[in-house]
Amino acid sequence: MKKLWTVLIMLCFLVMLPLQSLGASAAAPKISVKTYKTEQIQYAVIHGDKYKAVNAKMLNEAKKTYALQKELDKQLARDKANGSVPDYMEYWAVLTPFVKYKSSTKVSILTQLYVYNGGAHGNSSYESYNVYKGTQLSLKGAFKSEAAYLKAKKYAKAKMLGYPEKYPFADSTTTIAGHPYYWVASGGIKVVFDPYEVAPYAAGMVTVSIPAAYFR
Repeated sequence: MKKLWTVLIMLCFLVMLPLQSLGASAAAPKISVKTYKTEQIQYAVIHGDKYKAVNAKMLNEAKKTYALQKELDKQLARDKANGSVPDYMEYWAVLTPFVKYKSSTKVSILTQLYVYNGGAHGNSSYESYNVYKGTQLSLKGAFKSEAAYLKAKKYAKAKMLGYPEKYPFADSTTTIAGHPYYWVASGGIKVVFDPYEVAPYAAGMVTVSIPAAYFR
């Protein structure tokens, strides 16, 4: 009986080894958030050599945001000098990354650039970095075929036009083409629109979901 239990334990151990290895190899990459020059400008870093190209792009966005802040500082100095803004006024360029999804094969990072240079409120714009097996994909490149991309464009437009309460500014010219996006756990994506594109500013960031059936 003792020999039988020993054999069973060894078999269980051998069966578990591939599962443990699979779990280790399927781990999502580590992602760090760093600052560039100032606390208000942040960028993400995906750990691993295969992410060097996308990391360079995210760092470059941070550098551009810092250059924008320097231009805003000059504009602010001119505006204060001519009395068009009060002395306490500040102009800002704030860059914030959000890790929206990560797995062993896919990573989605969305960045928000918020710029305030006077007026009632600032304005936000979005950029996305979507990596599939180490390669950054455009929106079109995330689809499994050209035909799937074209069908998804029609699907998204019909969805937005069918829900005017959520997308009041959507019309016949509205398209997902060229927009940032990010993967979601279901295998589909959410396409991101800047304020005023398909909804008023108060709605904030507006997205339209496209299901997994269209994607690789």
